[in-house]
Amino acid sequence: MADGQGPPDPQALARDWITIWQSELAALATDREMQEAWLRWVGLWADAANAAARLLPGPAAGEPAAGRAGTVAAARAAAALAASDPRDAAIERLAARVAELERRLAGGDAGTRNAGT
Repeated sequence: MADGQGPPDPQALARDWITIWQSELAALATDREMQEAWLRWVGLWADAANAAARLLPGPAAGEPAAGRAGTVAAARAAAALAASDPRDAAIERLAARVAELERRLAGGDAGTRNAGT
């Protein structure tokens, strides 16, 4: 209340406060220097995000690279090849055996299959 007879209305104060801030933000949005400062600020954040993304580990096995390309992805691929798993040899032997069986089924070894029976 303006005449000092009681507490002020909190909703009226909130409306006034919001009106003041809306006018301030509208003025900032039309200020050319502020727009340029915001563009520089967003550019800095984008650069920081790109630098942070380069520090993240690569995708897990079987996942796509999610658009990452270039030297970072190549370095990760080289590192992944260097770290071998003892099961890799068994997987390679199985893959070779499956390929051999597929060739036989395709008809390349039809005479051998019949001769053994």
